[in-house]
Amino acid sequence: MYEVSLASILAFTFVGILLSGMILFARRKFIRTEPCKIEINESPDLTKEVEGGKTLLAALLDEGIAVPSPCGGKATCKQCRVQVVKGAYDILETDRATFSPKELKEGWRLSCQCKVKHDLGLKLPESLLTLKEIKGKVLSNRNVATFIKELVIEVPPSAEIKYVPGDYMQFHVPRYKTNTKEWRETMDEEYYEDWENCDLFGIEIEHEDEDTIRAYSMASYPEEGNILKFNVRIATPPFMKGAFDFGIPWGICSSYLFGLKEGDGIRLSGPYGESHMIESDQELVFLIGGAGASFGRSHIMHLFKTEKTQRKVSLWYGARSLKENFYQEDYEALDKQFANFTYHLVLSQPTEQDLEGGWPKEDPVKTGFLFKAFEEGQLKKMEEPEDALYFVCGPPLHNQSVMKLLDDYGVPRENIVLDDFGN
Repeated sequence: MYEVSLASILAFTFVGILLSGMILFARRKFIRTEPCKIEINESPDLTKEVEGGKTLLAALLDEGIAVPSPCGGKATCKQCRVQVVKGAYDILETDRATFSPKELKEGWRLSCQCKVKHDLGLKLPESLLTLKEIKGKVLSNRNVATFIKELVIEVPPSAEIKYVPGDYMQFHVPRYKTNTKEWRETMDEEYYEDWENCDLFGIEIEHEDEDTIRAYSMASYPEEGNILKFNVRIATPPFMKGAFDFGIPWGICSSYLFGLKEGDGIRLSGPYGESHMIESDQELVFLIGGAGASFGRSHIMHLFKTEKTQRKVSLWYGARSLKENFYQEDYEALDKQFANFTYHLVLSQPTEQDLEGGWPKEDPVKTGFLFKAFEEGQLKKMEEPEDALYFVCGPPLHNQSVMKLLDDYGVPRENIVLDDFGN
């Protein structure tokens, strides 16, 4: 029995060593790890020597070229597009799903999906080459909802960040270690109970990879100058069968940002963005949920505080309860000051305290899913809903429900600006 067991152990050990050797051989054979040259815009001055084996996205970032990648290199946002004019990679399925046959022939690829394994020639827009990494300082980082913080950052005036509402910044995440018990210091006591009931305090989170980038929409608007605001929702492990599954990691960037304190330094790049205002006389409807509040606030505050718009604007914001609602004072002030702005708050799960305070539980325009409240409270009453312009941002289910509703009412896709941060 002992001899058989020993023989089995030796056999498994041999197979393990053999497989490891084969993997190492394959890596050395097919993935070049020595330096590779990347020629940019046919300019010798812009030629970079980078470490082979990394993704093209990471290699460019190491050289200070931050290609936009809101999803953090997971090939879901499809924004890290680059044109490879020399040494183009084989076409991957993710490329086929992103580019037209003509674009593929021209060398367009997703930089997060291809490894640098030989010398390359790239054609990059000048805007990418002028973007620099920015060092900011945390002014505050307080909870505005149970799982959402408002992160306020000051950047040097010399950074001259020129952005428009709908833009986002990329956060550069270093190696870090944090413990969720330290997050209490930047959290109001009203949020303690939910965290304690779910055993979310006292958890150690560590990140060892330097090549991590995540994107967050700006809640600030340009007139706020060098003060940038962001809404950060913590990506906890999934909640399954009445408890959090701590076998699944916490979000890399959101955990890092949640752990920041006043005075901490932070690295950003940008701005980037496509979800901008469409200039016209069309009526504007904002359908916003959760941390999508950043996207809504930037647009709406700019429209009224800076542009003094005459367009008819309505905001429908969905939160679980009053405790989860934020920027209410901003919007109520606009509602009073401007006759062309209307603010609607919808609660999906009002608390007993909310109901005791008079929140109308049976009112379908104020309680329930936002898309249903919006349909009942405004959409049904619009004579030509297809003529309005809709700005949509929130969690994936929110976006899906709203997009289907608008499609059912005949709203063309070009009249919808979707900031799909859930991807």
